[in-house]
Amino acid sequence: MYYEMGFKGLMRNRKTVYTLVALVALGGVSVVQNRRLADHRRQRLPEAGTAYSAKMPPALAFVMAGLGGFRGIVSEILWFRVERLQEEGRFLELVQLADWITLLDPHASEGWTYNAWNLSYNISVMMSRHEDRWRWVQNGISLLRDEGLRFNPHDAKLYRELAWLFQHKIGDSLDNAHFLYKVRLLEAIAPCLHPDGTLDTAAAETAVRLAALRMDADRMLDVEKRFGPVDWRMPETHALYWADQGVAYAQGTELMMSRRAVYQPLMLGVFRGRFTGSLEERKWDESPNLALALPTADYMLAALHENPTRNQTAITLRFLAVTVRLLAQAGQGDAAQQLYQRLPEIVPATHPAPTYEDVLNGWIP
Repeated sequence: MYYEMGFKGLMRNRKTVYTLVALVALGGVSVVQNRRLADHRRQRLPEAGTAYSAKMPPALAFVMAGLGGFRGIVSEILWFRVERLQEEGRFLELVQLADWITLLDPHASEGWTYNAWNLSYNISVMMSRHEDRWRWVQNGISLLRDEGLRFNPHDAKLYRELAWLFQHKIGDSLDNAHFLYKVRLLEAIAPCLHPDGTLDTAAAETAVRLAALRMDADRMLDVEKRFGPVDWRMPETHALYWADQGVAYAQGTELMMSRRAVYQPLMLGVFRGRFTGSLEERKWDESPNLALALPTADYMLAALHENPTRNQTAITLRFLAVTVRLLAQAGQGDAAQQLYQRLPEIVPATHPAPTYEDVLNGWIP
C-alpha cells in the first residue's frame, strides 16, 4: 500500500538547518560506505579460538565445534557466495546464507553490520512494493537488534549502526518508501505513548509492544529525564535510544563516533522532532521540539570538550546560532538567552564573539 503524506511545519530557514545536519552526517556516511568484502575477509576472519557460551544455541555450538579451524575457510567461501547471490537477485537464499556467516563467528561485529546494511539498503530498494521494502528494512534492523546485540551486548559499533538505520533509512527521505517506514514504526509504538509522544508506562499494551521492539521502559524514561520530552513516534528518537546505549561501551575513536550518533538525532529532534500529523488519516507532519534545545546544546558542548576540532566547533556554533533564533521566534526569549550564553565561550579567539542581537539578525559562524 502506498501512502501520500506531506511535510509541514518545518521552520522557514530550512536551507540553513539542512546544511547543518548535512555537515554532521558526513561522519556517519563515511562510516557506512565502502564496505568491501575484501576488507571484511582480511580483517574479520573467524578464529578457531572463539570461546563457547552456556547461552549459545545448540545449532551454533554444533557449527563452531564441528568446523573448528576450518571456519575461516568456510566463511571465505560463503562471502563469495553472498556477492554472487546478490548479483543474481536470489534474496531468500542470501538471507539464509547471511545467517550462516554470522553463526561462524557471532562475535565479529563486521559480519552483522555488513549483512544488516545489505538487507536494509541494497536489497530493499530492489523491491517494487513499499510493503516488501519495509520487510527487508525490518530484517536488517532485527538482525542487529535481536541477534547481533544478543551475542555482542557491549559492542558500541553495533549500537551505532542500529541507530543509523533508524535515523537515516527510516527518518530520512532518500528512499521513496520512507513514509511507509515511518508509519509502520509509529503504528508499532503508538499504543505505548501519551498524546505528546512520551512514554505511558500505564498503557495496557506497553509491556508487549516494547518487548517486541526490544526496548526497555526504564531506559526510555531515563532518556526523557536526561534530554527532555522526546517524541517516541519519531524515528530519530529511536536512533537516540540505541546510540545512547553504545556510548557506555565505546573507547577511543569509537567514543567520538558514538557521541556523534547521539547528538545527530538530538539536533534533528530540536529542528523537527515532534509528530503533529494523524495516524488515522495517514498524514505525516512534523514540527520543532524546542524543549530539547538546552539539553542538546549541553551534550554537544561536552562532546566538543572531548574532541575540540575545528569541524566540531563549527557544527556546535551553528547549532547554537540557529536554535537561539528558533527559540526567540517561538517567543521563548529566556531560553534563547540561556542558549546564547553558551556561544561566546567556544567562538575561536581569532574571531569576535557575536552579540545576542547579532545572532538574532542572522549571524552564522
